[in-house]
Amino acid sequence: MLSSGTRIGNTRILNWLGEGSCGQSYHCLGSEGEIKGKEFYIKLIPREISERKGFQDYFVQETQALEQLEGPGIWPVQSSGVTKWKHWIRYPWFKGVEAVIPEKMGAHEPEEEGIEMHLVQDLEHFCEYKSDEISPDDLLSIMACLHQGIYKAHLSGVCHGNLKPSNIIVQTNIQGGWEGFITEFGLYRLNLFTPFGLSEEEKKEVSVINMDSHSSFLVGEAFRPQGVDHLEMPEERWDLFALGKIGQWVVERIKKESADSSKWAEWEDWVSKAIGKNGKEPFETCAHSMEALPQIGDILTYGIKVESKSEISEVDLEELRLKRELKFQLNEKVKTLKTKRGITTLVGGVSFLFYIIYSIYLFLAPSPWTEYSLEGLLDSYQLGAGLFTGQAWGIVPGNYDEEGDGGQDVVGEWSKEDGLFKLKFKRFKKSREEASGKKLWQFIGDGKTSDEDYFIWDDFLKYDRKRDALLLVKRKDSKHTYIPGVLGNGSPRLYPEERIKLSLGKIQRSELLFTKEDKDNIRWSLFFTMGFLLASWLYHRELTKLIISNGEMIE
Repeated sequence: MLSSGTRIGNTRILNWLGEGSCGQSYHCLGSEGEIKGKEFYIKLIPREISERKGFQDYFVQETQALEQLEGPGIWPVQSSGVTKWKHWIRYPWFKGVEAVIPEKMGAHEPEEEGIEMHLVQDLEHFCEYKSDEISPDDLLSIMACLHQGIYKAHLSGVCHGNLKPSNIIVQTNIQGGWEGFITEFGLYRLNLFTPFGLSEEEKKEVSVINMDSHSSFLVGEAFRPQGVDHLEMPEERWDLFALGKIGQWVVERIKKESADSSKWAEWEDWVSKAIGKNGKEPFETCAHSMEALPQIGDILTYGIKVESKSEISEVDLEELRLKRELKFQLNEKVKTLKTKRGITTLVGGVSFLFYIIYSIYLFLAPSPWTEYSLEGLLDSYQLGAGLFTGQAWGIVPGNYDEEGDGGQDVVGEWSKEDGLFKLKFKRFKKSREEASGKKLWQFIGDGKTSDEDYFIWDDFLKYDRKRDALLLVKRKDSKHTYIPGVLGNGSPRLYPEERIKLSLGKIQRSELLFTKEDKDNIRWSLFFTMGFLLASWLYHRELTKLIISNGEMIE
């Protein structure tokens, strides 16, 4: 039970009304928008039902159909929705009609009487407080309204399944007579929801009857045909039987208070037919039931006609029910296919976009995080991804290793300069550590070291797209600029630029070519692109076939 002030949609609870077999009932007040300040009747679906897998979509579909039901005899669904776990249905509020009831004030003073005020809201209250005022014409007026509502609902494929006096609102019309309205259409069906694919035994295990609503369930059971399974979806004959039982229930209460019971003979005969009493055949349809009402006259004036058997088959309720379930399953399948198509299209599109961007990048720059090495030597380079700058990795030359070996990995940064990749590296001088007497960690921190404490050099590389290789154009440090060259038949190496000039042509300029070690040219992004786009096309084809073959049944 929710407390007063709790928000349900755009309303807030005024007070709790009770709990029945189809959920909890609340008196609410609109809190915002057009409904602010208006009173409403709100029904909450039990949480053990609403939390079942697939219920959300089923709830939306069912309530959309219920909101279309309107007309004589139908207390309309105004709105529905979900607030957190609360699946709610909103109806107009009906305050009720005041009834003045004489009340005995004292057991020892029988002549002393008082006045007690009651509100007549439903048929149960109507028979309790105004049974002495009900005439056959009043009952006819109410039953005609109920038949109109049932007729309209059955044509729409909706059965009530839980029809009883407390679910029938009664009020006076403009002419001063009484009229009835059936409320809570579709709630019984919503509470029977079970996920698809369950066995009959599993369905029984899933269905739960709350202890607080057990008495309400038993009352509803009395207005259903004997032998029906309460776990099955309601059928048209359930509602027709319930109308007969309601008529019987009303007549029996009125006859207790009436001195002349003979005027109800026609109604008793109609009840016998409606409930199949004394071996009589129950009415086939709502129209047949209404046509048999005492003193009803021409039912065409109510917009109802008795259908022929061929017409009955056209509006067969079971067929409509199956059609609605098939439509629900088709819409679920369409929604699933659309989701899969959307996901595969998105992933395929992103992969293709990545492939295009990566291809453009590789057209202008070397493969990122890929080792380019010098054949026969340990020297190599790697460049991190970036548009104008990024990380770089290389090998320490022997010139910048105080032990003279070199060959260690070194990390630096690259940037663009005059169309070349400028790789900036630096390495700490061990002699500084020995001369100062400090440990290496004592040089860490801002201001603890200067450029004099490091070997600093810049390598300038050119990317050769045709050979997919890096060319070392030059190396610069604080003293010299080194250029690739070759002496006689020797191997290419770096020489100071001044030495090349002074060699009088003995040292010829050469190139140091760093080639990519990984020759695998498979573009996995293109592979993923083709795979996901193919999957998207297959889902689209399946969706198109489904829509073409079931177009009218798919929303």
